[in-house]
Amino acid sequence: MAEYWRFDSKIGLAGVEGTVTVVDDCYSRRVYTPNPTNPAVLSDDIILYALRTSRRARSDFNRIFPTLLPDEQARLTTLLAENPRLSALNMDDNTFHDRIQSKDVRSIPVRTSGPRGGTGYGR
Repeated sequence: MAEYWRFDSKIGLAGVEGTVTVVDDCYSRRVYTPNPTNPAVLSDDIILYALRTSRRARSDFNRIFPTLLPDEQARLTTLLAENPRLSALNMDDNTFHDRIQSKDVRSIPVRTSGPRGGTGYGR
């Protein structure tokens, strides 16, 4: 079962967008009103962040997506289409850790001067 997106007894990808209205006052505040019949469990920002940073989130997303309601699928399809860079997986785990290790190794200076590559100090 795809457990990454499960919160309490709800699937985090479920729900449809609410509406944003601008309150006509001196601050022009935006007020979000969730959909009364099928409110979104997680915000778009949280979904995009998870898809970008977690392989498990992405694989569980692919498993859950076909089981969602058509309106929920449309919301997520639009979200991914409008944010292709934000929804793309950064990199695989090996590449991520290799880059960290490479950066650490390059930051340590290696002394190579001297007749034996720097090992002949004091002789």
